[in-house]
Amino acid sequence: MSVRIFVAGDLHIPSRAAMIHPKFKEILQKETWDYIVLTGDLTIPEVLDRYILHVKDPKHLIVCRGNMDQILLPDKPVFKIKGVKLGAFHGTGIYPRGDVTQLKQVADEMDVDILFTGHSHLILLYIDEEHIILNPGTSSGASGGSSWTVDTGIMVLSIDTERKITIETYQLVKKGRINHTKKAIVLEKKK
Repeated sequence: MSVRIFVAGDLHIPSRAAMIHPKFKEILQKETWDYIVLTGDLTIPEVLDRYILHVKDPKHLIVCRGNMDQILLPDKPVFKIKGVKLGAFHGTGIYPRGDVTQLKQVADEMDVDILFTGHSHLILLYIDEEHIILNPGTSSGASGGSSWTVDTGIMVLSIDTERKITIETYQLVKKGRINHTKKAIVLEKKK
């Protein structure tokens, strides 16, 4: 049976947006998730209340601190699912924002197979022989502090017993349509 993970980030609620995009809210509410990962910039504690209701175990709501957060949160939480080590890091201090070379260094320092990140408000699905780096973009459509361009999106991961991982990306595109992509990979064990 697959472990299902809902991933959202760069929410900026209520300072730049009222809530996540309604179509993403539908996906969130469609099931009770094994894990929910939030990549920072929630801004206020009440945002957590909107997600805790949709995760099977409250300890499986994984949240990292963003540069705009008024909440005491861990900077780099790490957790393990079926032998896969995952971590979340907002991306504060990475310049330029979303720089893959620097994010790979962070993933190596955290010793994770998959790194969830945010801060850039841009969707990123980066995979090489040693790294999987994922950024869901901004789930609320909030503008970026130093970027005029944003990707409004979320990600959904499924991890099964063979370390097969399916990554689904949902991105809001023109006229309110959702572009849905799906990529399946088998994660090699680290040496």
